[in-house]
Amino acid sequence: MRRRKGFTLIELMIVVVIIGILAALAIPRFMAAAKKSKVSEAKTVLKQIWEAAESYYQEMGAYPPCDPADGSSTGTPWDFNDASTKAGSVTWNRVPGMMVDKPSGYPRFTYRITKSGNTFEAIAFSSNSYDASLHDVSTLTINVDGQITGGTW
Repeated sequence: MRRRKGFTLIELMIVVVIIGILAALAIPRFMAAAKKSKVSEAKTVLKQIWEAAESYYQEMGAYPPCDPADGSSTGTPWDFNDASTKAGSVTWNRVPGMMVDKPSGYPRFTYRITKSGNTFEAIAFSSNSYDASLHDVSTLTINVDGQITGGTW
């Protein structure tokens, strides 16, 4: 009797099941790591916005105006981009006198600064993001002291 070389159907099915179990364990960890890196990018951009606003404050004696229409400081928020569409990466609105580089790729968060009197705040929110994996991330906030809060899910 001749012995055939190769694998049996049972052996192949066992290998497929093992690969499936490993994938089921690895994919959620990968997704969590990807979300964590996106939140980290938002923190970096917020820190850059805060540093640019502090530099503006040192030079001008006040925080940058928020209202893009008339340059007033009425507390109207200034959005750097709209993350609800990938086109937001094309329209990165710079505050006059404030240099903030847009994130590489498509912005996944909408970045906004607000000013009330001499109080400055910048936020990053993802509730309207085209990236659905970020919809459960809480709003990130950086206050006038440079402290970042939020970003949990």
